[in-house]
Amino acid sequence: MLQSPFRVVAVALTGLMVMTSAGISTHAALASQPSQHSLELIAAEPSVPLLRSVEQAVRQDLSQRLNVPLQDVKIVRFTPQTWSDGCFGLGGATENCLLVQVEGWRIEMTHNQQTWIYRTDKTANAIRVEPQSMGEVLPPIVSQRLISAVAKEVRVPAARLQIAHVKSAVWDGCLGIFTPGRGCTKIALQGWQVVIASSNRSWVYHLDQDGSRIVQNPTASGSWGSLVPAFIPQPKPAPKSDIEPAIVFRSTIGGDFVGKVTQTTLTTDGTITQLITAPNIRSRPVVIKQLSQQQVEQFQQVLQTQRFLNLNGLRYFSKPVIADYPTTTLQGMGSITQYVDLETKHLPKALRQVIQTWEKL
Repeated sequence: MLQSPFRVVAVALTGLMVMTSAGISTHAALASQPSQHSLELIAAEPSVPLLRSVEQAVRQDLSQRLNVPLQDVKIVRFTPQTWSDGCFGLGGATENCLLVQVEGWRIEMTHNQQTWIYRTDKTANAIRVEPQSMGEVLPPIVSQRLISAVAKEVRVPAARLQIAHVKSAVWDGCLGIFTPGRGCTKIALQGWQVVIASSNRSWVYHLDQDGSRIVQNPTASGSWGSLVPAFIPQPKPAPKSDIEPAIVFRSTIGGDFVGKVTQTTLTTDGTITQLITAPNIRSRPVVIKQLSQQQVEQFQQVLQTQRFLNLNGLRYFSKPVIADYPTTTLQGMGSITQYVDLETKHLPKALRQVIQTWEKL
């Protein structure tokens, strides 16, 4: 029997891309950075049966996208929805979407334990796929090897594991896993970074291209509850000033409804400065504290021992970030990661330790 989720918030995102997400949670399907066109959905009763014609249309679409047999594509759950516009809340910045409510469906589909979310009108004459930051898909053999290895390592049945997010990567000889004091061969090894989710836990894995080497990223793993990490969409290279040796660490809090951004920076001389900007305000950096050299070195040691570098490119959002809720971006050791304060207690242990130490400075 098909099941129906009850989460009723979606985010309008730019473009039409195939996505992967955690099949056990709606939020993973919405992990991409929200645009300014966020829309609310009006949920219908979840007991409404899915039309046979709609089922056939979305299964046919996904099988063609993946070039796999139709019988290999499954629908795992669906929800009737009333979309807020004619683009089902997924219109691009230059797309003219009819501003009228549209009855339709939100359908979760799987293949090889990877998940895609479809949005359609009532009869599936129009179909859209919710985008994900990378939209990449593991080859079936690699997917099978990964799920089998993870199930054995974390002692969770393979049937309860889902591939939430996939990103291709180029690793060094250590598959990109930083360990203090360990040297890694400087090679360009093609591979993958993958987020695996169960009903209440998430893990991040690094693997080579064919899945013959699979290693858990313990620093980034361990978020729990409904918090499943995702990849920061198309992260831009940090400005040169952000990666100069003089800057030890930086936190940036922004995203509230007034557009206020607070940036706090620690430099190697122990100076902590704060810069606040808003649409009509731009302050100059203000020195708010002066640390001793010993305090700076102790904080740098925390970044090393907690392996902050292993969090690079990951963000921890349990739900689409609404416009009036601030998010925090942390930068240090050449790494960048993001989280929402609301979910601090559900973050991986290492990230929580870095946050607590930073806040105490």
